Amino acid sequence: MALALGVQLVLSRGRRSRRPADELEVRRRVQPALLAEHVALAVLLLSGFALLRLHGWGLGHARWIALKVGLVVFLVLPLETIHALVCHRWIARGLRQAAAGSFSRDLERGIGMDDMIRVIAIPLLGLGLPLILWLSIARPS
Repeated sequence: MALALGVQLVLSRGRRSRRPADELEVRRRVQPALLAEHVALAVLLLSGFALLRLHGWGLGHARWIALKVGLVVFLVLPLETIHALVCHRWIARGLRQAAAGSFSRDLERGIGMDDMIRVIAIPLLGLGLPLILWLSIARPS
């Protein structure tokens, strides 16, 4: 979470300069951090699934598990999958195509999609993540 916020802060600083070359440089610099963020999420999700299997729990074990897994599968996973595709396909391809100081069409589309995903994700994850955390800590029956 801190990595994602840090990446967004660095990207907003690059945009504020109002110089395309600065934003291109910042976007190139944050690509490895975005890759690390998406790999870390995949490892986290796989470890959660492994823990469920290790303890022999299923979705019927407790209602809170079903709700938590449902929130992850239907909220977090789709948003992060789309974000990963945009970052590692469109934006990465656009950065390769971009000449020094100018944006390619793929990069403009990717940045637009990235902004759109962020606008959708902020309220949804702002409500969903605290609920997931509460379900992990309180374990209601």
